[in-house]
Amino acid sequence: MDEHRPSTDTPGPARARPGEAPWATQLVVRVERVDPPTHSAVCELAASATVRFLADERVQPGGVWAPAVQRWVAGRIRKHVRRARGAAWPRVQALDGLTVAGGGAQLRVFVPCATDAVPVDIARLQLEGLDLSDPQRRARAEAVPGAALVVSICPEPPLPTGKAAAAAAHAAQLAAMRMPADRLARWSAAGFPVLVEHPAPAAWAELRRTSPVEIVDAGFTVVAPNTTTAVARWA
Repeated sequence: MDEHRPSTDTPGPARARPGEAPWATQLVVRVERVDPPTHSAVCELAASATVRFLADERVQPGGVWAPAVQRWVAGRIRKHVRRARGAAWPRVQALDGLTVAGGGAQLRVFVPCATDAVPVDIARLQLEGLDLSDPQRRARAEAVPGAALVVSICPEPPLPTGKAAAAAAHAAQLAAMRMPADRLARWSAAGFPVLVEHPAPAAWAELRRTSPVEIVDAGFTVVAPNTTTAVARWA
């Protein structure tokens, strides 16, 4: 589970009504017992897939998914990252969403809904404990003009894969909202690529100071409230 508040308020068309369950979008990553994806691959795909989902014509004004997405972004941006294997993976493909593959990973982003209305085939999937190996973890990545968004994940506390993937997805979503239009168009034309890095503490401190996007966690799981879990930058 993951919820964030951006470093500035995120506007939305409607606020939650008193007593209403919070809304979230569910991300399901395919993790088979044989040849599972790496931690960084899942983080990068979660970030890229989220922005690709939000750019889908079905999410745009008048699209069939637009009301649900508008309701979701009206409040805190919650994302729940789950894992599926075996028969569970093809089952969830029948539910409204977008499946994206890349870097040896596969992930589906689902249309947001209230947390008490998550479809059964998703709700039964494991929500916590996703922590994958990362033999080629990148300490630093270069922000290249017009190319990939760079997302940095906090070094302390270390985040399990599910939490890091949600933080990376939050960062990509906020980056898409804040990028200049011409830069966003170039990123879109490239397919919204994302590079995830895991900087050392000294580099992290500088990145927090200089990055245009900072993700501040609400503190419901894993980390203390107001912990910065990710930042993002582009050139």
